[in-house]
Amino acid sequence: MKKSIAIFSAILLSVTMVQAQTMRINLGDVTYAIDAAQAGEMTYNNGTTLTVGSKIYAIDDITSITVNNGSTVSDNTVTVVYNGTSAHVEIAGNLAPYISAKVNGAHVAVSAAESLTEVVTYTLSGSSNNGSFYMEGYNDLALTLNGLTLHNPDSAAINIQDGKMIAVQLADGTSNSLSDGLTTVADDDSDGHKAPLYLDGHSSWTGSGSLILTGNVKHAYSSDEYTLFNAGLGTVTVNSAVGDGFHINQYFKMLGGTVNITTQGDGIDVSKKKTDKTDNGVLTIAGGTLTVTTTGNATKGLKSESDMVVAGGVITVTTSGSAEYDASEADLSSNAAAKCDGTFTMNDGTMTLTSTGAGGKGINSTGAITINGGSLTVVTTGAVLEYGELDTKPHAIKSDGIITLAGGNILSCASADNGNAFKTDFAVLTNGATLMGIGGKATTGAATSTHSSKKYKDINVVGGSTLSYDGVSFTIPAIYNNSSAKVIVSSASM
Repeated sequence: MKKSIAIFSAILLSVTMVQAQTMRINLGDVTYAIDAAQAGEMTYNNGTTLTVGSKIYAIDDITSITVNNGSTVSDNTVTVVYNGTSAHVEIAGNLAPYISAKVNGAHVAVSAAESLTEVVTYTLSGSSNNGSFYMEGYNDLALTLNGLTLHNPDSAAINIQDGKMIAVQLADGTSNSLSDGLTTVADDDSDGHKAPLYLDGHSSWTGSGSLILTGNVKHAYSSDEYTLFNAGLGTVTVNSAVGDGFHINQYFKMLGGTVNITTQGDGIDVSKKKTDKTDNGVLTIAGGTLTVTTTGNATKGLKSESDMVVAGGVITVTTSGSAEYDASEADLSSNAAAKCDGTFTMNDGTMTLTSTGAGGKGINSTGAITINGGSLTVVTTGAVLEYGELDTKPHAIKSDGIITLAGGNILSCASADNGNAFKTDFAVLTNGATLMGIGGKATTGAATSTHSSKKYKDINVVGGSTLSYDGVSFTIPAIYNNSSAKVIVSSASM
């Protein structure tokens, strides 16, 4: 009775509310914040329910009602604040009929009704070493990380099950961190998860803040549809991952920001969706700074199931693992700094690719390779890896189609152990790029090239020195040495 009287008194007070007042209906760790102008007629029914707008609250669920003078709440917003072992959720009053939330310690689950048509902004802040955010819905949404440190010891830190556009914002001036764990595993592995940050939907990222991801179970970031990093984005760091740094379906496009990835699996892995989609399986880098380091065997720094396009930015990829035998396919699977099942095209930017493991490749493409501009340096230093009668060689740039070198500056250094600077069973066209190719085996420019090339053999190439032929000069990377190198050079002036 006392609870009902207190609540009823608050309701009477709210009827007299004037400008800039907010009534907060508190249900434990969940609050619905209702602006005075939206409160409307409130019905108190026999001490059992309270109806505000079109939402009915059970009196037994209400812990308190407060009226705050001089405060407002923005429509279409949900805020979650983590504080150690607890979390609090506040939902804007206009969303009350459509959004519900449950809180268990610092684990938050939010559900949005299919009838909701508004774009909701979810803002997460605070810190917890045993918390999570799970959201399911049917409509576009915005996810703002505003100074969030969140570790879930048993699953993903953030799991969005939406299937629509997710506008991710790293709030300006904030540092954010997400990590995962898995303490309980079912016999059928059904409770496994993909990453500390998983988005079921397509996402567009903005904001100048920072985000650190640690994938203790599998990947660090996983998305079921495309991911776009916009110009002006801050810093995204994969501190470590057991699997891939980024594991993305449909496509990944980077227009800006700073991305640092250190992982045991692939750095960025872009897979095709089963249905026909725009840029399906394509990886594009057109701006920003990208640094990838992979350490696992048979891993790829950059991997796409379709084309790979470099149109700008500064890209540095290093792989140190070796190739390995794949028993399921009965072949040797190489590691590579960049691997695409399609065409590789570079039009601009600066790209440095290094592979130090046995049988490793710099660029490995199942389609044509075309370099039109930019600055490209590729180095492999590993040995030939043999497994029975099979072997895989440490070529620098390898294509299953034509290699066209039409523009830019290209230094390709392949391992002294049978590595080709440019390897293809088709033509290597020297069509105007300023290039130097060095390897344990020789590369011959095609007669149909628009510019001539020259070859030299048995050259002692020393790391850190400058090598010059026919007006073409490059400084050799410090890790590369070849006492009996085969060299090819070409330029627009030849």
